Amino acid sequence: MLRDDSESLGTRSLPGCGQSWSSPSVCSTIAEQQNTVYGLVSSHEMIPVSLSEVSFFNEDEDDEDRAFQCTLAIIKPEIANLMYKVECIMAQNGFIIKEKEVLRLSRDQAAEFYDEHALAPYFAKLVDHMSEVPIVVYVLSKRNCVEEWLRLIGPANVSLAKRLFPVSLRAIYGTETGPDPVANAFHGSDSPAAAEREIKFFFPNSKVDSTIDNGDDDVVQYIKDTMMPTISEGLSEMFNILPQDPLRWFGNWLLTRDK
Repeated sequence: MLRDDSESLGTRSLPGCGQSWSSPSVCSTIAEQQNTVYGLVSSHEMIPVSLSEVSFFNEDEDDEDRAFQCTLAIIKPEIANLMYKVECIMAQNGFIIKEKEVLRLSRDQAAEFYDEHALAPYFAKLVDHMSEVPIVVYVLSKRNCVEEWLRLIGPANVSLAKRLFPVSLRAIYGTETGPDPVANAFHGSDSPAAAEREIKFFFPNSKVDSTIDNGDDDVVQYIKDTMMPTISEGLSEMFNILPQDPLRWFGNWLLTRDK
């Protein structure tokens, strides 16, 4: 019988397993969440903030290439306890969380999900790793979401990510020391077709498709009404201060403004 090894994470099994449970404290206290999400960026860590790359209102964009999409993202076991911090990074980079589940895979489920890697020498190691403790699974939405999420997390090879893309999430949080894509902290669908398949695997009742055809207006309106006033306030204050590192200052301002 599966056992919840993390007291701080509420978990469930996938549909059809007949096993589900809820941790006594999905988040132990609101204060703990705030300390995790709103804490200052440490001096040795770079949070990838790319607000300048989030083009929501450019009328000249190619709608086909920059359509709103959904993708499947997974926070792997080694950093599942940092999910609130990762969610802050997601928001800073323009991703909208459409679905979220904290769950624990059985070995059979992990093997089924990673079936395309079945002949790889690291397959058994990957299955064991992904089924040993809870993971966090998301459906994310953004323009060109599949490609943008893969760009943010970086290459599957952690050593390569650290060398060539040092501010990618896998470079920062991946713990794998070899070339195998096992403990590399994150998963991302590698194509819109894979995103649709993987979303259905974890969220079989979800109506979210890999490409959103008619959701642009609602999303853009939400961004205009909810996000842009905050962003404008921060940019105005930053202009008055003129910090030496504007991106880091603005990231810290976003993290601490609600304290």
